[in-house]
Amino acid sequence: MMSTILEAYLENELALKRFLRRFIKSREGADDLAQEAFLRAFAAEPGRLIVSPKAFLFKVARNLALNELARQSTAATEPLGDFEGQEVLEDSSQAAVDDAVDGRERIRMLAAAIAALPPQCAKVFILRKMQGLSQKEIATRLNISIRTVENHVALGLVRCKAYMRAHGGASDQGSGISRIPDPAPEAFVKAKVAE
Repeated sequence: MMSTILEAYLENELALKRFLRRFIKSREGADDLAQEAFLRAFAAEPGRLIVSPKAFLFKVARNLALNELARQSTAATEPLGDFEGQEVLEDSSQAAVDDAVDGRERIRMLAAAIAALPPQCAKVFILRKMQGLSQKEIATRLNISIRTVENHVALGLVRCKAYMRAHGGASDQGSGISRIPDPAPEAFVKAKVAE
């Protein structure tokens, strides 16, 4: 039996790439994000029941595009306003529309939380949690120690969770933060000391 995510991707590949070009102006960038969205959605499929594979695939793609925009911008929330009100999916299910709206709000809140971090902390946090680079790769790229990378990641996680809670985003229920693993207790202590 063919994967429902693979089926949805094959049926909607061109539409998905056009959708991503609204966010990412380069054709290659949009194509890369479409493939990344497929890979992430496909990897998530075994662990859950996906009722609407197309909606899930487009939601993953949108999250990746918004993360890319936040990474490219020093003011992560400015470009997000340009997409307000656009329909993400053409799905007749009200639940899917509600999920898309809720997801958009959580992404905006997460982007604002990351933008509120100190600049170096935000850079490290995005490289580690959004782009998946190893601590060693980040340390080399930014010319800082691995311990400093650990401290920035732990501090970013703590502050983003606090921001989400303070602004009405239940950080433990469906937000992007909940999927980010908690830091080791030692790293948490170091992050608190670094403040």
